[in-house]
Amino acid sequence: MNIPANQSLRERFGEEAARVLRLAGPLVVGQFAIMGMGVTDVVVSGRAGTDDLAAVTIGFYLWDLSMLFVFGVVLANSALVGHHYGGGKGECIRRQFQQCLWLSLPLALASGLMLHAAMRGVTRLDITPEVARIAAGYLLPTILTSMLMPFMVTLRTTCEGVGLTRPVMWLTMGAFLINIPLDFGLVSGAFGLPRLGGAGCGWATLVSFLLMMLCWVIYFSLSPTLRIYRLWSEFGPPVWRDIRAILSLGLPIGLSLFAVGGFFAIVPLLMAGLGAVAVAGHAVAITVDTLMLTVPLGVGQAMSVRVAHQLGGGDPRRAREVCIIGMSLLMAIAVLQAAVMVACREPITLLFSDDPAVRELGAGLLLFAATYRLFDSVQVGAGMALRGYQDTRVSSAIDISAYWLFGLPLCYGLGLGTLWGEPLGVRGFWIGMVVAIALAAMLIAWRLVRISARLIRQPGLGTPPPGDMEIHQK
Repeated sequence: MNIPANQSLRERFGEEAARVLRLAGPLVVGQFAIMGMGVTDVVVSGRAGTDDLAAVTIGFYLWDLSMLFVFGVVLANSALVGHHYGGGKGECIRRQFQQCLWLSLPLALASGLMLHAAMRGVTRLDITPEVARIAAGYLLPTILTSMLMPFMVTLRTTCEGVGLTRPVMWLTMGAFLINIPLDFGLVSGAFGLPRLGGAGCGWATLVSFLLMMLCWVIYFSLSPTLRIYRLWSEFGPPVWRDIRAILSLGLPIGLSLFAVGGFFAIVPLLMAGLGAVAVAGHAVAITVDTLMLTVPLGVGQAMSVRVAHQLGGGDPRRAREVCIIGMSLLMAIAVLQAAVMVACREPITLLFSDDPAVRELGAGLLLFAATYRLFDSVQVGAGMALRGYQDTRVSSAIDISAYWLFGLPLCYGLGLGTLWGEPLGVRGFWIGMVVAIALAAMLIAWRLVRISARLIRQPGLGTPPPGDMEIHQK
């Protein structure tokens, strides 16, 4: 529902902030649930032995990196559906949904081939034969899991695009809760299940995803809210023009996610020569930061949906208000998160390690992580809002350049090099990461300011809003 034009700025801020938070709440829970599945895999496999823990950790990173690109491409569906929803174009929503399903077919094939290559390639890594065997066993079922991913993300982003975020929360939470006993059962042989060791985590994830996919299909078939769009009716053939529109928006998102994910995967490898304490201390700080990231991600996704709704309804001024309100919320959340990380850094490290050296280093790195969180929230919010504007190429180029062309050499130079004096070790890596994210955040925020202002100066780009549309939360 659009905000009445005669409301005061304070009233509009309150209304829009409430809308964004209502959308964001379920998305944040869903982010925690998806992340929780990976954490559960690592924790449960660790109980099976060191080899199983190492193998599942390697397998999970390979799976995650392989999926980031495909996941990013399909994320474009949310913004495109959101634009049609804001303009009241039900027929366009149906066509967009069906075309994204057609695109999911080649993406599913590509995903399966990537995971198959990863499973074959893991045996060539510099690891013991036993770890390689377990890792390959973990990756085997993820081939089918990865092929389900594009279709599942299409269903999820279609729901997000029309403002239905609670189903995303409930279904991902259900998969997370099912994954926990399956992990225990298939890894250790409990509950009468076969004992598969670390490889059992991969099969548990597959079963959880199959059940989640089944629930998504049932929901899409029975939901009264979605039924009005007749998503499965008159299923048309693939149309290259529509698929090209998805790729034009989604490919930069996929490349950006893959580049950032690859950066954070390679940094610990570069740190390995600094010793186990350095790697463990970094793991503490980056894990805490990753958990905190789920909140701005949820708010950013909600911003993207709301921006798309306003632009689809032909109201670029309200879209810019959404950006201002959303970024204000994100900064308030980031300041609170940073304060918690600084004030509770020592108790936090106690949760991760009993080693005094690791705890001391981890507590020090959490100070850097607190600063990183402030800039990262800006970068996430501005980048997500730009997806609502269907502007992703520039922000993708900024991410790739900031992390790989600027950040990685700076991290290496400060952490291991002698160009600027004595190497700073793991702290040097974190300084480089903070500087890189600060650069990316400022440039992407500047891009958002320019794009949102330009659309206001060109009112002919929008179409008149067809009337108020209620965001359903059923």
